[in-house]
Amino acid sequence: MKNKIINLTQDLISIPSWVDNQNYLKQNSQLTVIKQQVNKDRFNILASNSTKIQTLIIGHTDTVGINQGWTTDPIKPIIKNGKLFGRGATDMKSGLAAMILLACQKKLPDNLGFLFYVDEEYNFVGIKKFINDFGTKIKPKSIISLDGSELKIANGCRGLIEISATIGGVSCHAATPQNGINAIEVATKSIEKLKDYLSQFKNPELGNTTINLALIQGGKAANVVPDSCQIILDIRPSKKEINANFIIKQLKLFISQQGGNLIDFQIKFNFGSWLTPKSKLINLGLNFKEINSSGFIDIQLLWQAFKQPKCLTIGAGTQGTAHTSNEYVEIKKLIQLETVLSDIIKKI
Repeated sequence: MKNKIINLTQDLISIPSWVDNQNYLKQNSQLTVIKQQVNKDRFNILASNSTKIQTLIIGHTDTVGINQGWTTDPIKPIIKNGKLFGRGATDMKSGLAAMILLACQKKLPDNLGFLFYVDEEYNFVGIKKFINDFGTKIKPKSIISLDGSELKIANGCRGLIEISATIGGVSCHAATPQNGINAIEVATKSIEKLKDYLSQFKNPELGNTTINLALIQGGKAANVVPDSCQIILDIRPSKKEINANFIIKQLKLFISQQGGNLIDFQIKFNFGSWLTPKSKLINLGLNFKEINSSGFIDIQLLWQAFKQPKCLTIGAGTQGTAHTSNEYVEIKKLIQLETVLSDIIKKI
């Protein structure tokens, strides 16, 4: 079994992200396999031993592109110093290998399902499609994502709100700025006010609500006070009352206080936080990760859609190496992941 998970992880690193596991699961497991089309060339795979799935194990099949700085070939996995290097080793070909090997075991707990889904790294299209088609067909009581690290449980994360907006001011000649309203200044001052306002919304486990001004663009010439500018905001809410409409309402208020106006806006993401109490997972006997500064985890969409079942992420990945050059997973943790996962599905 030790060599199986190492070899399978290497195989998965070596193939394109879009290659699905349908045929492998049909040939090597006793599960019913459903292929769900997401778009023209991309598919989700749901494998289960029951139509009444109680425990759902999930993993995404896509990886990010190849960046600069690799000292080895990222799609030709190599083992050195107890580490397996390759694109997706941490995020999350190692987790997929554990899922596949578990799915192919002859004796599995009843009502178990495995979801292999696409597009986690971009717009969550795969998991949204799964929810759209299966949101009323199954009612899982527990969901386990293998998109984790260090063999530690993550039991929650802050949400994700992304808003693009155009902010208006009043144009005039730069020689007489008092006759106009600088839209860029309106934007920056309003966002600072919004940042201060959101600082009061904290969660003991999830930490502070944060805001990032990811882009600001405006102005036509040095001698003209800009009458509009475009911004993109990334907000990570740690309290459930904070959503995109809440942000827009406050932003409008702060903009008007500066004499400007919110011309238009678009909401790209509007996902809340999720949190499963540690008391519901303590029986698993594993350590918990600090989650007060983690990124968004798309298991939140399932947590919300299925009315807040027990949810957790775990994996063998190495913290801080996902999406980086020379991404790797420790062989020792990779081997341990099989045992850890088998134990979790018995106890959860």
